[in-house]
Amino acid sequence: MLHGTHSLKSSGPRGSFLLGNLTQFGQDPLGFLEFCAREHGDFVALRFINRPVYILNSPEHIDFVLASHSRIFRKTLGYRTPFMRRLFGQGLLTSEGEFWMRQRKLAQPAFHRDRIASHAEVIVAFTRRMTASWRGGETRDIHLDMMRLTTEVVTKTLFNSAVPKEINELGEASAVVMERFTKQWQWYRILFNLLPESITQPRYEQVMRRLDAFIYGLIAEHRASGRDEGDLLSMLLRARGEDGSQMTDQQLRDELTTLMVAGLDTTALALSWACYLLSQNPDVQKKLENEIDATLGNRAANIADLPRLPYTEMVIKETMRLYPSAWIIGREAIQDFELAGHAIKAGSSMLLSQWLKHRDERYFKSAEKFVPERWGSEETNTLPKFAYFPFGGGPRVCVGSSFAMMEAILALATITQQFRLTAQPNYVIKPFAAITLQPLGGVNLKVEKRERA
Repeated sequence: MLHGTHSLKSSGPRGSFLLGNLTQFGQDPLGFLEFCAREHGDFVALRFINRPVYILNSPEHIDFVLASHSRIFRKTLGYRTPFMRRLFGQGLLTSEGEFWMRQRKLAQPAFHRDRIASHAEVIVAFTRRMTASWRGGETRDIHLDMMRLTTEVVTKTLFNSAVPKEINELGEASAVVMERFTKQWQWYRILFNLLPESITQPRYEQVMRRLDAFIYGLIAEHRASGRDEGDLLSMLLRARGEDGSQMTDQQLRDELTTLMVAGLDTTALALSWACYLLSQNPDVQKKLENEIDATLGNRAANIADLPRLPYTEMVIKETMRLYPSAWIIGREAIQDFELAGHAIKAGSSMLLSQWLKHRDERYFKSAEKFVPERWGSEETNTLPKFAYFPFGGGPRVCVGSSFAMMEAILALATITQQFRLTAQPNYVIKPFAAITLQPLGGVNLKVEKRERA
Protein backbone atom coordinates (compact mmCIF):
# COMPACT_ATOMS: atom_id res chain seq x y z
CA MET A 1 0.00 0.00 0.00
CA LEU A 2 1.59 3.23 -1.16
CA HIS A 3 0.99 6.64 0.36
CA GLY A 4 2.91 9.67 -0.89
CA THR A 5 2.55 12.52 1.58
CA HIS A 6 0.60 15.59 0.52
CA SER A 7 3.32 18.08 1.40
CA LEU A 8 6.43 18.30 -0.73
CA LYS A 9 9.81 17.73 0.89
CA SER A 10 13.20 18.19 -0.73
CA SER A 11 14.61 15.28 1.27
CA GLY A 12 15.70 11.84 0.22
CA PRO A 13 17.35 8.70 1.55
CA ARG A 14 21.02 8.87 2.48
CA GLY A 15 23.28 7.17 -0.05
CA SER A 16 26.93 6.17 -0.16
CA PHE A 17 29.71 8.72 -0.56
CA LEU A 18 30.80 7.60 -4.04
CA LEU A 19 27.69 6.13 -5.65
CA GLY A 20 24.89 8.02 -3.92
CA ASN A 21 21.64 6.03 -4.18
CA LEU A 22 22.60 4.08 -7.29
CA THR A 23 23.15 0.74 -5.56
CA GLN A 24 19.99 1.04 -3.43
CA PHE A 25 17.93 1.58 -6.55
CA GLY A 26 19.65 -1.21 -8.47
CA GLN A 27 19.22 -3.85 -5.77
CA ASP A 28 15.41 -3.53 -5.58
CA PRO A 29 13.98 -0.82 -7.87
CA LEU A 30 10.31 -1.31 -6.96
CA GLY A 31 10.93 -1.64 -3.22
CA PHE A 32 13.23 1.39 -3.23
CA LEU A 33 10.64 3.52 -5.07
CA GLU A 34 7.97 2.49 -2.55
CA PHE A 35 10.27 3.31 0.37
CA CYS A 36 11.07 6.74 -1.08
CA ALA A 37 7.39 7.62 -1.60
CA ARG A 38 6.42 6.36 1.85
CA GLU A 39 9.23 8.04 3.78
CA HIS A 40 9.99 11.16 1.74
CA GLY A 41 6.77 12.15 -0.07
CA ASP A 42 6.08 13.32 -3.58
CA PHE A 43 9.41 15.04 -4.28
CA VAL A 44 12.44 12.89 -3.49
CA ALA A 45 16.01 14.03 -4.06
CA LEU A 46 18.53 11.30 -4.98
CA ARG A 47 22.03 11.11 -6.41
CA PHE A 48 23.34 8.53 -8.91
CA ILE A 49 27.15 8.99 -8.67
CA ASN A 50 27.47 12.68 -9.66
CA ARG A 51 24.01 13.16 -11.22
CA PRO A 52 21.08 14.70 -9.30
CA VAL A 53 17.96 12.53 -9.67
CA TYR A 54 14.43 13.36 -8.52
CA ILE A 55 11.46 11.05 -8.03
CA LEU A 56 8.30 13.03 -8.86
CA ASN A 57 5.20 11.36 -7.48
CA SER A 58 2.36 13.84 -7.94
CA PRO A 59 0.18 13.93 -11.09
CA GLU A 60 0.76 17.68 -11.45
CA HIS A 61 4.54 17.29 -11.55
CA ILE A 62 4.37 14.30 -13.89
CA ASP A 63 2.21 16.47 -16.18
CA PHE A 64 4.85 19.23 -15.95
CA VAL A 65 7.57 16.89 -17.25
CA LEU A 66 5.66 14.80 -19.80
CA ALA A 67 3.16 17.34 -21.12
CA SER A 68 3.08 21.03 -20.21
CA HIS A 69 6.87 21.59 -20.20
CA SER A 70 8.01 18.55 -22.21
CA ARG A 71 10.13 20.79 -24.48
CA ILE A 72 12.70 21.35 -21.71
CA PHE A 73 13.34 17.62 -21.24
CA ARG A 74 14.87 14.81 -23.26
CA LYS A 75 15.20 11.07 -22.76
CA THR A 76 17.65 10.03 -20.06
CA LEU A 77 21.12 8.57 -20.65
CA GLY A 78 19.74 5.01 -20.60
CA TYR A 79 18.08 5.64 -23.98
CA ARG A 80 21.40 6.75 -25.49
CA THR A 81 23.54 3.69 -24.63
CA PRO A 82 25.14 1.68 -27.49
CA PHE A 83 22.62 -1.12 -26.87
CA MET A 84 19.63 1.19 -27.38
CA ARG A 85 21.22 2.95 -30.36
CA ARG A 86 22.03 -0.38 -32.04
CA LEU A 87 18.53 -1.73 -31.54
CA PHE A 88 16.32 1.31 -32.15
CA GLY A 89 18.58 3.70 -34.08
CA GLN A 90 16.73 6.99 -34.47
CA GLY A 91 13.25 5.47 -34.05
CA LEU A 92 10.39 7.13 -32.19
CA LEU A 93 11.53 5.74 -28.84
CA THR A 94 15.01 7.26 -28.93
CA SER A 95 14.99 10.25 -31.33
CA GLU A 96 14.56 13.83 -30.15
CA GLY A 97 13.54 17.32 -31.28
CA GLU A 98 12.52 18.26 -34.81
CA PHE A 99 13.57 14.89 -36.25
CA TRP A 100 11.36 13.03 -33.77
CA MET A 101 8.42 15.37 -34.50
CA ARG A 102 8.71 14.78 -38.24
CA GLN A 103 8.90 10.99 -37.81
CA ARG A 104 5.91 11.03 -35.46
CA LYS A 105 3.80 12.90 -38.01
CA LEU A 106 4.79 10.43 -40.71
CA ALA A 107 4.02 7.39 -38.55
CA GLN A 108 0.76 8.62 -36.97
CA PRO A 109 -1.58 7.79 -39.93
CA ALA A 110 -0.45 4.15 -39.79
CA PHE A 111 -2.30 3.93 -36.46
CA HIS A 112 -5.54 5.54 -37.58
CA ARG A 113 -8.59 3.74 -36.21
CA ASP A 114 -9.70 2.39 -39.60
CA ARG A 115 -6.21 1.18 -40.39
CA ILE A 116 -5.69 -0.77 -37.18
CA ALA A 117 -9.26 -2.15 -37.32
CA SER A 118 -8.26 -4.10 -40.42
CA HIS A 119 -5.86 -6.13 -38.24
CA ALA A 120 -8.50 -7.38 -35.79
CA GLU A 121 -9.15 -10.51 -37.85
CA VAL A 122 -5.44 -11.39 -37.76
CA ILE A 123 -5.30 -11.03 -33.96
CA VAL A 124 -8.30 -13.32 -33.41
CA ALA A 125 -7.16 -15.92 -35.98
CA PHE A 126 -3.68 -16.19 -34.48
CA THR A 127 -5.08 -16.41 -30.93
CA ARG A 128 -7.44 -19.22 -31.95
CA ARG A 129 -4.55 -21.03 -33.62
CA MET A 130 -2.55 -20.71 -30.39
CA THR A 131 -5.33 -22.09 -28.17
CA ALA A 132 -5.95 -24.94 -30.64
CA SER A 133 -2.60 -26.38 -29.50
CA TRP A 134 -3.58 -26.25 -25.81
CA ARG A 135 -4.70 -29.46 -24.11
CA GLY A 136 -7.13 -29.34 -21.21
CA GLY A 137 -5.50 -30.08 -17.86
CA GLU A 138 -1.93 -29.23 -18.90
CA THR A 139 0.17 -26.56 -17.18
CA ARG A 140 1.74 -24.04 -19.55
CA ASP A 141 4.05 -21.05 -19.32
CA ILE A 142 1.41 -18.56 -20.46
CA HIS A 143 3.95 -15.76 -20.84
CA LEU A 144 5.92 -17.81 -23.37
CA ASP A 145 2.68 -18.44 -25.28
CA MET A 146 1.79 -14.73 -25.24
CA MET A 147 5.25 -13.76 -26.51
CA ARG A 148 4.87 -16.18 -29.42
CA LEU A 149 1.37 -14.86 -30.15
CA THR A 150 2.36 -11.19 -30.17
CA THR A 151 5.43 -12.04 -32.28
CA GLU A 152 3.16 -13.54 -34.94
CA VAL A 153 0.72 -10.64 -34.79
CA VAL A 154 3.37 -7.95 -35.00
CA THR A 155 5.25 -9.51 -37.93
CA LYS A 156 2.03 -10.01 -39.88
CA THR A 157 0.66 -6.52 -39.21
CA LEU A 158 4.01 -4.73 -39.66
CA PHE A 159 5.36 -6.62 -42.69
CA ASN A 160 2.61 -8.96 -43.94
CA SER A 161 5.18 -11.68 -43.25
CA ALA A 162 5.48 -14.91 -41.32
CA VAL A 163 7.71 -14.91 -38.24
CA PRO A 164 11.39 -14.95 -39.25
CA LYS A 165 13.87 -17.02 -37.28
CA GLU A 166 15.79 -13.80 -36.56
CA ILE A 167 13.00 -12.55 -34.28
CA ASN A 168 12.98 -15.78 -32.30
CA GLU A 169 16.75 -15.49 -31.96
CA LEU A 170 16.35 -11.90 -30.78
CA GLY A 171 13.98 -13.19 -28.10
CA GLU A 172 16.64 -15.60 -26.88
CA ALA A 173 19.29 -12.90 -26.91
CA SER A 174 16.98 -10.51 -25.04
CA ALA A 175 17.21 -12.74 -21.95
CA VAL A 176 20.90 -11.89 -21.78
CA VAL A 177 20.12 -8.22 -22.33
CA MET A 178 17.52 -8.24 -19.54
CA GLU A 179 20.01 -9.81 -17.14
CA ARG A 180 22.61 -7.22 -18.02
CA PHE A 181 20.08 -4.39 -17.64
CA THR A 182 19.36 -5.39 -14.04
CA LYS A 183 23.07 -5.32 -13.23
CA GLN A 184 23.80 -1.98 -14.90
CA TRP A 185 23.43 -0.11 -11.59
CA GLN A 186 26.50 -1.85 -10.17
CA TRP A 187 29.37 0.61 -10.24
CA TYR A 188 31.72 -1.55 -12.30
CA ARG A 189 29.02 -1.89 -14.99
CA ILE A 190 28.76 1.83 -15.70
CA LEU A 191 31.73 1.97 -18.08
CA PHE A 192 30.92 -1.50 -19.43
CA ASN A 193 27.52 -0.23 -20.59
CA LEU A 194 29.14 2.53 -22.66
CA LEU A 195 31.10 0.07 -24.82
CA PRO A 196 29.75 -1.00 -28.23
CA GLU A 197 27.53 -4.09 -28.23
CA SER A 198 29.82 -5.74 -30.79
CA ILE A 199 32.43 -5.93 -28.01
CA THR A 200 30.24 -6.74 -24.99
CA GLN A 201 27.58 -8.91 -26.67
CA PRO A 202 28.90 -10.45 -29.92
CA ARG A 203 25.94 -12.86 -30.15
CA TYR A 204 23.51 -9.96 -29.86
CA GLU A 205 25.35 -8.13 -32.67
CA GLN A 206 25.12 -11.20 -34.92
CA VAL A 207 21.38 -11.46 -34.31
CA MET A 208 20.93 -7.75 -35.02
CA ARG A 209 22.73 -8.08 -38.36
CA ARG A 210 20.41 -10.90 -39.43
CA LEU A 211 17.38 -8.97 -38.20
CA ASP A 212 18.52 -5.90 -40.18
CA ALA A 213 18.93 -8.05 -43.30
CA PHE A 214 15.38 -9.39 -42.86
CA ILE A 215 13.84 -5.91 -42.43
CA TYR A 216 15.86 -4.27 -45.24
CA GLY A 217 14.92 -7.18 -47.50
CA LEU A 218 11.22 -6.62 -46.87
CA ILE A 219 11.58 -2.87 -47.40
CA ALA A 220 13.23 -3.57 -50.79
CA GLU A 221 10.48 -6.04 -51.74
CA HIS A 222 7.72 -3.60 -50.79
CA ARG A 223 9.40 -0.74 -52.69
CA ALA A 224 9.85 -2.92 -55.80
CA SER A 225 6.26 -4.19 -55.86
CA GLY A 226 4.65 -0.82 -55.16
CA ARG A 227 1.61 -2.66 -53.79
CA ASP A 228 -0.22 -1.80 -50.59
CA GLU A 229 -0.01 -5.06 -48.66
CA GLY A 230 -2.33 -3.75 -45.95
CA ASP A 231 0.52 -3.74 -43.44
CA LEU A 232 2.17 -0.88 -41.55
CA LEU A 233 5.29 -0.99 -43.74
CA SER A 234 3.14 -0.26 -46.82
CA MET A 235 1.58 2.68 -44.97
CA LEU A 236 4.95 4.09 -43.89
CA LEU A 237 6.32 3.76 -47.43
CA ARG A 238 3.49 5.99 -48.65
CA ALA A 239 3.82 8.56 -45.87
CA ARG A 240 4.90 12.02 -47.01
CA GLY A 241 6.19 14.95 -44.98
CA GLU A 242 4.93 18.49 -45.48
CA ASP A 243 7.79 19.00 -47.94
CA GLY A 244 6.86 15.84 -49.86
CA SER A 245 9.79 13.84 -48.47
CA GLN A 246 9.62 10.14 -47.57
CA MET A 247 11.37 8.05 -44.94
CA THR A 248 14.73 6.63 -46.00
CA ASP A 249 15.36 2.88 -45.71
CA GLN A 250 17.36 3.55 -42.52
CA GLN A 251 14.48 5.55 -41.00
CA LEU A 252 11.99 2.86 -41.97
CA ARG A 253 14.23 0.20 -40.40
CA ASP A 254 14.51 2.17 -37.16
CA GLU A 255 10.74 2.79 -36.89
CA LEU A 256 9.83 -0.80 -37.77
CA THR A 257 12.29 -2.21 -35.23
CA THR A 258 10.95 0.15 -32.56
CA LEU A 259 7.32 -0.77 -33.28
CA MET A 260 8.19 -4.47 -33.45
CA VAL A 261 10.03 -4.65 -30.13
CA ALA A 262 7.47 -2.42 -28.36
CA GLY A 263 4.58 -4.42 -29.83
CA LEU A 264 6.07 -7.77 -28.82
CA ASP A 265 6.88 -7.23 -25.20
CA THR A 266 4.31 -4.81 -23.83
CA THR A 267 1.15 -6.49 -25.13
CA ALA A 268 2.46 -9.94 -24.21
CA LEU A 269 3.06 -8.70 -20.67
CA ALA A 270 -0.43 -7.17 -20.37
CA LEU A 271 -1.98 -10.50 -21.44
CA SER A 272 0.32 -12.56 -19.21
CA TRP A 273 -0.38 -10.48 -16.10
CA ALA A 274 -4.13 -10.49 -16.91
CA CYS A 275 -4.16 -14.29 -17.06
CA TYR A 276 -2.29 -14.47 -13.74
CA LEU A 277 -4.69 -12.04 -12.04
CA LEU A 278 -7.73 -13.90 -13.36
CA SER A 279 -6.35 -17.17 -11.98
CA GLN A 280 -6.11 -15.48 -8.57
CA ASN A 281 -9.61 -13.94 -8.74
CA PRO A 282 -12.22 -16.55 -9.75
CA ASP A 283 -15.14 -14.15 -9.19
CA VAL A 284 -13.68 -11.73 -11.73
CA GLN A 285 -12.94 -14.59 -14.09
CA LYS A 286 -16.56 -15.79 -13.89
CA LYS A 287 -17.89 -12.30 -14.60
CA LEU A 288 -15.58 -12.05 -17.60
CA GLU A 289 -16.73 -15.46 -18.88
CA ASN A 290 -20.37 -14.39 -18.59
CA GLU A 291 -19.71 -11.29 -20.73
CA ILE A 292 -17.80 -13.31 -23.34
CA ASP A 293 -20.51 -15.99 -23.54
CA ALA A 294 -23.33 -13.46 -23.82
CA THR A 295 -21.54 -11.43 -26.47
CA LEU A 296 -19.75 -14.04 -28.57
CA GLY A 297 -21.33 -17.41 -27.94
CA ASN A 298 -19.30 -19.79 -30.12
CA ARG A 299 -18.42 -17.38 -32.93
CA ALA A 300 -15.07 -15.64 -33.36
CA ALA A 301 -14.70 -12.13 -32.00
CA ASN A 302 -14.37 -9.21 -34.41
CA ILE A 303 -13.71 -5.48 -34.34
CA ALA A 304 -17.42 -4.67 -33.91
CA ASP A 305 -17.38 -6.52 -30.57
CA LEU A 306 -15.00 -4.06 -28.85
CA PRO A 307 -17.76 -1.75 -27.53
CA ARG A 308 -19.75 -4.85 -26.49
CA LEU A 309 -16.93 -6.07 -24.22
CA PRO A 310 -16.72 -3.32 -21.58
CA TYR A 311 -15.80 -5.66 -18.72
CA THR A 312 -13.01 -7.24 -20.78
CA GLU A 313 -11.61 -3.76 -21.33
CA MET A 314 -11.88 -3.06 -17.57
CA VAL A 315 -9.87 -6.23 -16.87
CA ILE A 316 -7.10 -5.05 -19.21
CA LYS A 317 -7.08 -1.53 -17.72
CA GLU A 318 -6.94 -2.86 -14.17
CA THR A 319 -4.14 -5.26 -15.14
CA MET A 320 -2.11 -2.36 -16.55
CA ARG A 321 -2.75 -0.43 -13.36
CA LEU A 322 -1.34 -3.13 -11.09
CA TYR A 323 1.36 -4.41 -13.46
CA PRO A 324 2.23 -1.67 -15.98
CA SER A 325 4.59 -2.99 -18.66
CA ALA A 326 6.40 0.35 -18.55
CA TRP A 327 6.96 0.77 -14.81
CA ILE A 328 9.11 3.93 -14.92
CA ILE A 329 9.83 6.82 -17.28
CA GLY A 330 13.04 8.85 -17.17
CA ARG A 331 13.60 12.39 -18.44
CA GLU A 332 16.66 14.65 -18.33
CA ALA A 333 16.41 18.44 -18.00
CA ILE A 334 18.13 20.34 -20.81
CA GLN A 335 17.89 23.67 -18.95
CA ASP A 336 17.55 24.95 -15.41
CA PHE A 337 13.98 25.19 -14.12
CA GLU A 338 11.96 25.55 -10.94
CA LEU A 339 9.31 23.11 -9.72
CA ALA A 340 7.25 23.63 -6.56
CA GLY A 341 9.84 25.99 -5.15
CA HIS A 342 12.79 23.69 -5.90
CA ALA A 343 15.56 24.95 -8.20
CA ILE A 344 16.62 22.10 -10.51
CA LYS A 345 19.74 22.23 -12.65
CA ALA A 346 20.13 21.21 -16.29
CA GLY A 347 21.39 17.62 -16.52
CA SER A 348 19.25 16.44 -13.60
CA SER A 349 17.12 13.35 -14.16
CA MET A 350 13.42 12.98 -13.34
CA LEU A 351 11.95 9.57 -12.50
CA LEU A 352 8.20 9.16 -13.03
CA SER A 353 6.92 5.75 -11.95
CA GLN A 354 3.70 4.13 -13.10
CA TRP A 355 4.30 1.44 -10.48
CA LEU A 356 4.12 4.07 -7.72
CA LYS A 357 1.32 6.18 -9.11
CA HIS A 358 -1.00 3.30 -10.05
CA ARG A 359 -0.85 1.89 -6.51
CA ASP A 360 -1.39 5.19 -4.71
CA GLU A 361 -4.25 4.97 -2.19
CA ARG A 362 -5.05 8.66 -2.66
CA TYR A 363 -6.36 7.86 -6.13
CA PHE A 364 -7.30 4.17 -6.02
CA LYS A 365 -9.28 2.67 -3.13
CA SER A 366 -7.89 -0.70 -2.00
CA ALA A 367 -5.09 -0.02 -4.45
CA GLU A 368 -3.43 -3.42 -4.00
CA LYS A 369 -6.61 -5.29 -4.97
CA PHE A 370 -7.63 -6.37 -8.48
CA VAL A 371 -10.97 -4.60 -8.98
CA PRO A 372 -11.85 -4.17 -12.68
CA GLU A 373 -15.20 -2.62 -11.72
CA ARG A 374 -13.43 0.54 -10.57
CA TRP A 375 -13.07 1.50 -14.26
CA GLY A 376 -16.84 1.84 -14.58
CA SER A 377 -17.23 3.96 -11.45
CA GLU A 378 -16.95 7.59 -10.39
CA GLU A 379 -13.60 6.76 -8.76
CA THR A 380 -11.81 6.58 -12.11
CA ASN A 381 -13.97 9.15 -13.91
CA THR A 382 -12.48 11.87 -11.68
CA LEU A 383 -8.83 10.75 -11.71
CA PRO A 384 -6.21 13.47 -12.24
CA LYS A 385 -4.65 13.24 -15.70
CA PHE A 386 -1.44 11.50 -14.65
CA ALA A 387 -2.68 9.32 -11.81
CA TYR A 388 -2.87 6.56 -14.46
CA PHE A 389 -0.53 6.60 -17.46
CA PRO A 390 0.32 3.08 -18.68
CA PHE A 391 1.15 4.41 -22.16
CA GLY A 392 3.05 7.48 -20.98
CA GLY A 393 1.61 10.86 -21.89
CA GLY A 394 2.10 14.23 -23.52
CA PRO A 395 3.53 14.54 -27.05
CA ARG A 396 5.43 11.26 -26.67
CA VAL A 397 2.46 9.14 -25.60
CA CYS A 398 2.72 5.63 -27.13
CA VAL A 399 1.77 5.87 -30.82
CA GLY A 400 0.46 2.29 -30.79
CA SER A 401 -1.72 2.47 -27.67
CA SER A 402 -5.03 1.96 -29.55
CA PHE A 403 -3.61 -1.04 -31.38
CA ALA A 404 -2.27 -2.52 -28.12
CA MET A 405 -5.65 -2.17 -26.39
CA MET A 406 -7.48 -3.73 -29.33
CA GLU A 407 -5.05 -6.65 -29.44
CA ALA A 408 -5.21 -7.26 -25.68
CA ILE A 409 -9.04 -7.15 -25.52
CA LEU A 410 -9.62 -9.40 -28.55
CA ALA A 411 -6.93 -11.90 -27.53
CA LEU A 412 -8.16 -12.14 -23.92
CA ALA A 413 -11.76 -12.55 -25.08
CA THR A 414 -10.73 -15.34 -27.47
CA ILE A 415 -8.75 -17.17 -24.77
CA THR A 416 -11.54 -16.83 -22.18
CA GLN A 417 -14.12 -18.06 -24.68
CA GLN A 418 -12.42 -21.46 -24.72
CA PHE A 419 -10.35 -21.88 -21.56
CA ARG A 420 -10.32 -21.16 -17.83
CA LEU A 421 -6.89 -20.58 -16.28
CA THR A 422 -6.14 -21.75 -12.74
CA ALA A 423 -3.07 -21.69 -10.53
CA GLN A 424 -1.62 -23.93 -7.86
CA PRO A 425 -2.66 -22.92 -4.31
CA ASN A 426 -0.61 -20.00 -2.94
CA TYR A 427 1.01 -19.44 -6.35
CA VAL A 428 2.61 -15.99 -6.36
CA ILE A 429 4.62 -14.34 -9.13
CA LYS A 430 7.18 -11.73 -8.22
CA PRO A 431 7.42 -8.79 -10.65
CA PHE A 432 10.93 -8.29 -11.98
CA ALA A 433 11.78 -4.69 -12.88
CA ALA A 434 13.91 -5.02 -16.01
CA ILE A 435 13.40 -2.76 -19.05
CA THR A 436 9.75 -3.75 -18.69
CA LEU A 437 7.92 -5.36 -15.76
CA GLN A 438 8.58 -9.07 -16.23
CA PRO A 439 6.96 -12.02 -14.39
CA LEU A 440 9.88 -13.71 -12.66
CA GLY A 441 9.88 -17.39 -13.59
CA GLY A 442 7.13 -17.02 -16.18
CA VAL A 443 3.36 -17.43 -15.69
CA ASN A 444 2.74 -21.14 -15.09
CA LEU A 445 -1.00 -21.83 -15.15
CA LYS A 446 -3.24 -24.83 -15.72
CA VAL A 447 -5.47 -24.51 -18.78
CA GLU A 448 -8.89 -26.13 -18.46
CA LYS A 449 -11.29 -26.45 -21.39
CA ARG A 450 -14.49 -24.54 -20.60
CA GLU A 451 -17.85 -26.25 -20.80
CA ARG A 452 -20.41 -23.58 -21.62
CA ALA A 453 -24.09 -24.01 -20.90
